[in-house]
Amino acid sequence: MAFYGDTDAQETQEWQDAFDSVLQHMGTERAAFLLEKLYQRAIAKHVPIQRLNTPYLNTISVEEQPAMPGDQDMERRIRALIRWNALAMVLRANKTGDNMRLKSDKTKSPSS
Repeated sequence: MAFYGDTDAQETQEWQDAFDSVLQHMGTERAAFLLEKLYQRAIAKHVPIQRLNTPYLNTISVEEQPAMPGDQDMERRIRALIRWNALAMVLRANKTGDNMRLKSDKTKSPSS
């Protein structure tokens, strides 16, 4: 399977096949170990990648989570009113020509 922007789909498929083989013959523990080693190597070589998982683990299953307290409909209405108010403030400022820049922006010249 060729990936979007993949300059060498055959090599990519070979890496995937090798990983599948490790999974099949050596198991998930070995596959995870190899991925962690590759990740560490990529970091050491300054390869710009993001880690897609975190050490966080939710210990409460979805079924065990308590229902959210409060009136959900009222909270939705409040959020809608806050958004409406923000829109009205911006429109009013644009209509009157008020300058809505942040304080830190006021020190910059208008041409920047």
